[in-house]
Parts: sequence; structure tokens; C-alpha cells
Amino acid sequence: MLHGVQRLAGSDAGFLFIESPEQTSVCVDVALLTPPGDGAPPLTLLDLRRRVAERLPLLPAWRWRLAEVPLGLHHPVWIDDPDFDLDYHLRQVTLPEPGDDALDELLAEIEPQLLDLRHPLWQLILVHGLGDGRQALIFRFHHTIADGAALLLTLDLLLDPEHPALPDDRPAGPPPTKGQLARAALRDLGRQWREIPSMVGTTRERFAAVEQRRSGDVPEVPRSMNDAPGTRLNRPGPPVRTYARTRLATAELQGVRRTTGATLNDVVLGVVAGALRSYLDDLGELPDRPLVANVPVAGAPSDEPQQTYGNRFSNFFTSLATDVADPIERLAAISAGTAEAKAQLDLQGRDTLPSWLDRLPPAIARPASRWLARRTLADPTTANFNVLVSNVRVPDPSWDLGGHGVEHLWMSGPIADDAGLNITVVGYGDELHVSVVASPVAVPDAADLTDRMHAALEELVACTV
Repeated sequence: MLHGVQRLAGSDAGFLFIESPEQTSVCVDVALLTPPGDGAPPLTLLDLRRRVAERLPLLPAWRWRLAEVPLGLHHPVWIDDPDFDLDYHLRQVTLPEPGDDALDELLAEIEPQLLDLRHPLWQLILVHGLGDGRQALIFRFHHTIADGAALLLTLDLLLDPEHPALPDDRPAGPPPTKGQLARAALRDLGRQWREIPSMVGTTRERFAAVEQRRSGDVPEVPRSMNDAPGTRLNRPGPPVRTYARTRLATAELQGVRRTTGATLNDVVLGVVAGALRSYLDDLGELPDRPLVANVPVAGAPSDEPQQTYGNRFSNFFTSLATDVADPIERLAAISAGTAEAKAQLDLQGRDTLPSWLDRLPPAIARPASRWLARRTLADPTTANFNVLVSNVRVPDPSWDLGGHGVEHLWMSGPIADDAGLNITVVGYGDELHVSVVASPVAVPDAADLTDRMHAALEELVACTV
């Protein structure tokens, strides 16, 4: 690989291939800051600029822009943007006070907006005008840059006041030429393709092991293609989003976890299942088959250092048991299903699919991704999954920006063309911060769904006290 050039992994590049005016791959997170106190004045855009400029040496991806490889020979690369302009990435907006409701409207407006691929793929927006003189930070970033774990490390490096400033010692030099990119791509592909014969054998063994396990007496696990019922959650919609935020008491979910023996993530899925069952049932559209959730899980080995860029996660598909009326029986079915789905994912190998994606050049991967999207949308009776549910934990940060701590943090990911609902849960402090992003065709009022999540949790708590 060329000096100062970072090739996108296949899983990173995939977020570029699926993007369209209706389907963005941009994530939107919002940090609600503590109100002014102890003499700390309101933050200004200049304050934000100073902090970001100070921490840029810790965040190399914030200076990177994409460079395509000629003829789509290999995945694009990150290069240092020779025209990097920090001020382009920093914005501010003032909401009509008190702007708490207007903040959700702003987030819904921002969610479907694409980022300009000619620049580094991130933005920071300082929000003024919230109640009690509060402010917020909205962070927009392309999923190609980072997954949730990489983003949390990025936020820690940006907002932890204890991190020392570092000198900017980036290597200087002109960006690579098209010829250099093409030659490097061919070298990388040659090395990768030499590994394909051994990968074929390994992949066959792994999938055979999964099929052998599935044939035994184990809970049924949805496959990754066409095993979900087609619902309004899977109908294509316009490039518009509905958005809502809420918070759930972690202690209540932990109480359910201890009583039932489920994991905390299982209880979260149980809350989502209860909300979606209620929602579709009230519409007279609850399918006989259970809804299916797509659940991302950490994919990087625990002994590897965490990075501020790249996607290192896998996904498993699991039943939400929405065909089960009793909430405790439903949670038990979810818990058994997720345990089996994780076991099958481990047999398959969390690195199997990413390794193949690394070796599939864009000239093939891009049209294949679009064909798969069109194929799924063409048949509304089946779907790959109905909702994507992410669950991450922030490990007790002491974040501060100009005397303002981060009181609450919500993260959200993009919806898919064929699954118009994304629910992201962030464990922060003693609460789970929940954000719902949806197509208006799937969920016209996202706040209705967050209300139903509270009701589903109350139902679980009532059944376990």
C-alpha cells in the first residue's frame, strides 16, 4: 500500500455501494450538554474549533477524503485531503427557545441528508437555544468512516479533557496519482486472491458446521435472506425520516434481566418486540410469523487495540417472537434465539463475510449491492429483516467541553431501503438512551413507538416483580 494511503475494507466500502438519494449511510449522534454553571459561559463555535484543532492529530480519519481507484479495480482509499478546511466541517444553528422539541425536528431533517464525498465525511453542529440555556453537539459521520465502537473512542479523544495535545506530524506530500492507485490496487488484489483457495475450503467447513447445527435440536434462527415477514416496516419510502428520542431506566431492565436470566441485550430486544407487536397489532397488521431483528455485534478481537476508524462488527439475525402474546414467554423465546444465533455466528466465523468482501472489487460489488436492494424491494411479501437494533455502552466517560459536561448521548444509524426502522440504544450513566429513526411509511410518528417501548418495559417489570 502507498505511504499515507489507507484502503477501505470491503465492509466499509459497502456503505458507499448501497447509498442513494433515498438510502443514506450517514449516522447522526447528539450530545446534550450540561447547562451553564460555575461561571462557564455558553460555548461558541470558536471554542469548538479550538478543541477540534487541538485533537486533530489524534483523529487521522477526520482529515481523510475518498479517492476512487481507476476502473473500480479495488476498493477506494483514504488519502489526506490536500484542501482540508476545518471550518467547512463546523456549523452552528440556533433553535427557537425553548428548542427541545425543535431539536428532534432538526434531527429528523438531518437524518436523510447525504454528505459530500469530495470532503472528509463528517460534520459537527453546535446547537443553541435549548431549555435552561443548554446547548447540544450534533455529530454527523459517514458509516464508511467508523462503527459505533470507533465513534465512542473518537468522542472520548475529542471530549476527554485529560488527553494531551499532540503535534501535527502528518507526512507531507502530494496525493497519489491514478497510476499509483491502480498499481497498488493490483498488488493488493494479487496478494488477496492468492489466499482465495484456502478461504474457499475454510468457508465450506464453517457453513457446513452451521448447517449441521441447524439440523439438530436447537432453536430456529432466521437466515440472513428472506426469512422475515414483509410488513409496512419493509415498504420503500421517500428520502424523509421521522425521529424520536427517549430514556429508559437501566435499573428496571436489569431487574428484568436478573429475574428472567436473560441478557440485558435480550431485555432490550424484548422491549422492542413488545412495542412493535403493539404497534402492528393496533393497525391490524401483525404478521403470523415473528418479526426479525438485525443485531450488530462487536467483531474485533478483544486483544486488538480499538481504532478511531473502520467498521469491525458482525451481525446476527434473530426472532423477536412477536407471535407470542405473553411478554415473559416472548422474552424467553428471544433469549434462546439470540444465544443460538450467536453460536451459529461463531461457527460461521465473524470474519468470514468481511474477508470475502475485501476481495470483491467495486466493479462487481457495487452493481451486486444495487441488484440485491432492487430484488428485495420488488417482493413486499418477504424481507431480510424488519428492524435493526444496535446496543452500545459508554464506559463512564468524564467528558467536558469548555466547562460543559455531556449529560445525555443519543446515537442513531441509517435505515435500509428494505427495512425502514433503526433503533439504537446507548447505555450512558444510569439510563439507556434510545433513538428511533424511521421511514414515514414504516412509522409516521416515531414518538409513538418510543411511548410503546416504555409501555412494553412496564409490562415486563410488572410480570417480574
